[in-house]
Amino acid sequence: MHLLLYLLLSAPAAADSAAGPVFPIDEVVITAERVAHRVRDVAASVNVLTGDELRRSGARTATDALASLPGLFVQRTGQFGRTDLDIRGVGDRGCRVAVLVDGRPEKMPIYGCTVTHTLPVNNVERIEVVRGPLSVLYGSDAMSGVVNVVTRTAAAPLDLAGRVEYGSFGTIHSRVSVGTRQRRFNLLASADKAVSGGHLPNSQYNGNDLNLRAGWQPSDAVSFDFTGKYFTGVKHEPKRSTDPETLVATGWNQYDRGGLDLTAGLENPAVSGFFKLYRTFGEHRFDPKDGWHSTDFTNGAVLHAHRYFAFGNLAQAGLELKQLSGTWMKSDTLKPSWTRVQWDAFAQDEQTLGPVAVNAGARYSHDDISGGTVCPKAGLVLKTGFGTAVRASINRGFRFAPLSYTSVFPPMNPELKPEVSWNYEAGVNQRLGPFATIDVAGFILKGENLLEVGPNLSPPPPVKFVNSGSFTFKGVELALDGRYRFLSVRVGAGLLDPGVHTRARPGLKLSAQAGAEAGPFDATVAFQHVGRYYAADSSRSPIPSYGMLDMAAGWQALGWLRLFASAENLLHASYSTFCDLPGSSAGLYRMPGRALTVGLDFSSRKQP
Repeated sequence: MHLLLYLLLSAPAAADSAAGPVFPIDEVVITAERVAHRVRDVAASVNVLTGDELRRSGARTATDALASLPGLFVQRTGQFGRTDLDIRGVGDRGCRVAVLVDGRPEKMPIYGCTVTHTLPVNNVERIEVVRGPLSVLYGSDAMSGVVNVVTRTAAAPLDLAGRVEYGSFGTIHSRVSVGTRQRRFNLLASADKAVSGGHLPNSQYNGNDLNLRAGWQPSDAVSFDFTGKYFTGVKHEPKRSTDPETLVATGWNQYDRGGLDLTAGLENPAVSGFFKLYRTFGEHRFDPKDGWHSTDFTNGAVLHAHRYFAFGNLAQAGLELKQLSGTWMKSDTLKPSWTRVQWDAFAQDEQTLGPVAVNAGARYSHDDISGGTVCPKAGLVLKTGFGTAVRASINRGFRFAPLSYTSVFPPMNPELKPEVSWNYEAGVNQRLGPFATIDVAGFILKGENLLEVGPNLSPPPPVKFVNSGSFTFKGVELALDGRYRFLSVRVGAGLLDPGVHTRARPGLKLSAQAGAEAGPFDATVAFQHVGRYYAADSSRSPIPSYGMLDMAAGWQALGWLRLFASAENLLHASYSTFCDLPGSSAGLYRMPGRALTVGLDFSSRKQP
């Protein structure tokens, strides 16, 4: 009875049951280059996860859904909570990865990281991932890659969808969305609620998310789009698997985060583009033993314009302005605050001559604490008549030091310069008939001026943040995607050589997923293997390799109702992952064993 009341009162969540049309793999269109391109036309390594794939995967957050992609690894402390993303071995708790929602940066100004569990997939249309630096187009933080979460809009006069599920560890998860699309207007509101007792003592979770998206198109050339978001949640952190049995974990974190943005779009033969105004804000409380309580906000504006010319040329340029601010709620009377301003100007030109497309661009970024930096890029794509697309690129990425490094904590250093990365990459995308592609990429990723703690020549304190670190990572990535009739296959493989920097960076990751749809039934089987894994640099303290098998199945009982069941870690493998957290929290965390879930999806849009 209590469960039934909870399911009725907590808004079940939005899962779009509509199966989208099936297109050849290479026809997928992305906006990772700021302007819409087909995947095969981009000189970078790109992955796209559709809303339907996200729904069937059972992923709870946007970053959680990316764990199966080649070149990406997710560090976590449990089933819910933080899911810190590394791309090609570079992440620093997600600080060196640009995370965007509809093109809006999603970062905490004080720490410079993304609170990833505030990004559930309740209203996501697709997730685009660029593996490798792309700071020319997206600015600071895109040192190793870009993740852009694209939210969905209402698709019908009555757009009603939901999901409710119950699973192991007392987990109850629900989503709901309701909206409408008229001739020139659309509106969609969605909510997500998740609670779990957790798989370990002190690993419980309670998260609540609300989203609103509205659009108005007064003419064929002009459009306006508004999005609003608010998340509040508490996550508890379990102890490490290496901690003594007598230790009792008590840590918890509460995050309240929100965002607003208004975008005006223009589609015109002379020039097209958009102007976006946005604000993100948050309040964060850590357990009393830590004592941290802070608020922050970012105000930003982006102006972007592009034009296609008749001779096969695409030119684009833009300006960006950000004000970042944070306040430490130290006491009722003492509330120190810090503010910085960043501005950017960027341009890129792309020329297509028959089967060859070349692009080059640059960005100048200025921060009133760290100064200015120039970021270039260049790329080439060559397509043959045999379904082959060869690409090569050079990209520079950078990250301005966050306020926690320049202004807040005792090791602070206001003279810190931006961290820098260089990525040299070559790849081949081969079409295997009309229903499959295979993509292979090799890269060398170098980092310079990395932010580290070093001795302070003028103490106190005895140490301070300095620009001293460097790395050279090499790797090969493979991705195979195929769809034929009712079958789909996705295979990924990644080999990473991080040199001596082996801590928390697996050298081998394999993944495979197969799906089938037969009438009202669908099923998915997914496998992932992680190896060459260490808890320390220089290949010391090896972590046992592990493999996980997940399964899910669904039945479209009615045109509007789908029943499903899933099993995570079906074989009940016992394994731990290393989470590279600050200070004494870094270490191995035991992952959940077998976890079972049952639930239902519903949608006002009838299924075939």
